[in-house]
Amino acid sequence: MNSAERHDISPKLRPFVQMVGALAKILGNDCEVLLHDVNRLDRSIVACANGHVTGRSLGSPMSVYGLQLLNGDAFSGSRNVHTYTAKANNGKLIKCGVIAIKDGDGETIGLMCLHFDTTRARAAKELLDALFSSDWSADATPVNEFFGLEIEDVFNNTFQEMKGLFDKPVSELSKAQKKIIIKNLMERGFFLMKGAVGYIAGKMGNSKFTIYGYIREIGKGGIVDGSY
Repeated sequence: MNSAERHDISPKLRPFVQMVGALAKILGNDCEVLLHDVNRLDRSIVACANGHVTGRSLGSPMSVYGLQLLNGDAFSGSRNVHTYTAKANNGKLIKCGVIAIKDGDGETIGLMCLHFDTTRARAAKELLDALFSSDWSADATPVNEFFGLEIEDVFNNTFQEMKGLFDKPVSELSKAQKKIIIKNLMERGFFLMKGAVGYIAGKMGNSKFTIYGYIREIGKGGIVDGSY
């Protein structure tokens, strides 16, 4: 179990750092434990143990699905815990748990994430199933998770999915089609990331001013008529 932490952690999150190593020690080498600072999403991991599960380390960005959770209502009100099943970059099935860390005003300031690599557990379960002829109950449909090692990885993975909406180069898309992509990216929480507007502007062949204009129009309801 390898554990590490940044030295510039927010004072509000520092009390939770010791939990990262403690939980990893209790749960074993197959369980990655991460502490995220949601105020620095492009390098959100401030404490990490067993990072080999997803391959990330200190300073790695928030995952794509993590951005969606923060952009939605997963942790609104009294909601503090979210569990799901994910398929990692290497195809391994991971059981995941996310705990929202909130301040005195109820605002989410950090996330404690546990990622359990089920490979060995499933192998043991399959052996027991064979021995006792029991059936393995199907899991819920896993989230197609992507764990980026750098912020560019998150940008590229998300944008590649959006490109698939249209069967032609992005530079040849109409304004309405580009706004469809922008709207989808907004719903995924893509623009919560620092540098996202500049990245998309470069990919679409537009200025950042134009992309900001699209975002404002979409926010006001001036989005696509559905025609491709």
